[in-house]
Amino acid sequence: MAHPIPLPWGRHYPPYQIAALVRLLRGKGLPADGVFTSAGLDATALDDVACRTSVLQHLAAWRHALELEADPGLAFQLGRALHLPDHGTCGLMLLSCDSVADYFRLAQAYQGLMPGALALEARTEGGDALWVLGESVVRELPEALRLFLVEQQFAQLATQMQDLLGPDVRPTLARFAYPAPQHRAMYAEQLQCHCVFGWHRNELRFDGDVLSRRPRLANPFTAAALQTACDGLLAEIEESAGFAGKVYQALRLLPDPGAGMKMVASSFKMTERTLRRRLALEGTSFSTIADQVRHSMATQHLQRPGASVEQIALITGFSDSANFRRAFLRWAGMSPAQFRRQQQARRGRLLAG
Repeated sequence: MAHPIPLPWGRHYPPYQIAALVRLLRGKGLPADGVFTSAGLDATALDDVACRTSVLQHLAAWRHALELEADPGLAFQLGRALHLPDHGTCGLMLLSCDSVADYFRLAQAYQGLMPGALALEARTEGGDALWVLGESVVRELPEALRLFLVEQQFAQLATQMQDLLGPDVRPTLARFAYPAPQHRAMYAEQLQCHCVFGWHRNELRFDGDVLSRRPRLANPFTAAALQTACDGLLAEIEESAGFAGKVYQALRLLPDPGAGMKMVASSFKMTERTLRRRLALEGTSFSTIADQVRHSMATQHLQRPGASVEQIALITGFSDSANFRRAFLRWAGMSPAQFRRQQQARRGRLLAG
C-alpha cells in the first residue's frame, strides 16, 4: 500500500541529510554553519538522535547551500554521499530486501519516511525498471532549487542501487523534463549513463533484469521486522498530519485562498474554536497553514508569464497589491518583481546552455 507524502511543515525526519550537506560543504572549506541556522537548527541538533525536522527545513538548508556554493555538481555530490544506511530504519529495511523488485516496491510505498520533496513512482516499461519523479509538489520553487532536487534524487537513487548490488550496476538512461543546463556534461559523468533533456518527465531507467536479482545483504527476516517498524513510524506521521492536511487541501481548493477561519470551519461543520484547538493539538495553526498556501500559489503564478502582480495578489486572496508585496518580501526575502526577474534569468541561462 502506498502512503501519502507528509505535509511539508511536519517535523518527522532526523536531520541526516542536513548533516551530510554540512559535512560536504565543510570538506570544501566553506562556512557551513548558515546551512543549519537557515533551517532553524543549531550545531548540536545535528548530533541529537531525538531531533526531528520538516521538509520545509530541508528546503531552507538546500536553498542556503545553493547561495553559498557555486559548484554545479553539489547536488550530485550530496546524492552520492547518501547511502541506504543513512536513511535510518527505512534505509536498512530497503538494504535487506529479498529482491530488487521488493526494493522498488517498498521504496515507493515508504517514501514518506524520507525527507524528499519529489514524489517517486516505480514502474516497469519496455523491459526496463524505472523511477519517475513527480514535480507537482515543487513547481512553485525557484528553478535552481528544483534542478538541485532532481539532481540530488537521481544521484541518490543510482547510489542506492549500487548499495544493493555493487558498484558495477548503473542506470541505462536518464531523462529530464527541462532543457539541458550549462553543466550538462556533469550529468552523464555523475550518473554514468546517457542523459536526455527536454523530455516530458523526469525518469531514471535500469535494465529490467535487475528486478530479479538478490541484494548483497538480503535478509528476509530482518526486512520483515524493519517493515513492521516502518509501518509504525508511518502511522505516527500520518496521524499527526491528518487534520492539518485536510485544512491545507481545503484552502487550496476554495475559490478564495484568503478565506477566513470561519468559512473553513464551516466547511468542516465545526466552530472556529474547535478548528483552532484541533490544529493546536497537531502543533500548527490556521494562520501558518494559510500562509503556506498563499506562498505556494504566489510563487507558482509568478513563474508563469502574463499575470500581473496585482492579478496575483487578488488570486491569492490579498485585498491589495501592497499587502501582497509585503507578505512576499517576508516569504522570499525579495519583492515579487525581483523573484520574477530571477526566475526569468535562470530560465534564460538554462536555455542558453
